[in-house]
Amino acid sequence: MSALKEAREARGVSQTAVASHLGITRQTYARYEADPGQVSIEQARAICEFLHCPLEIFFAKEVN
Repeated sequence: MSALKEAREARGVSQTAVASHLGITRQTYARYEADPGQVSIEQARAICEFLHCPLEIFFAKEVN
């Protein structure tokens, strides 16, 4: 699971709510969670402000 998805779910926020805040579709936001590298720095900042999480969340790597 991505750190971005974990942060969103920990706050009880839906993908639709984040997407609406950003002015994008839920499908686009879902792609951001699947591949955070697609997110522009401006969008990343907006997501972090909305979710109250640090920008560093976009640099988190999963360890298997």
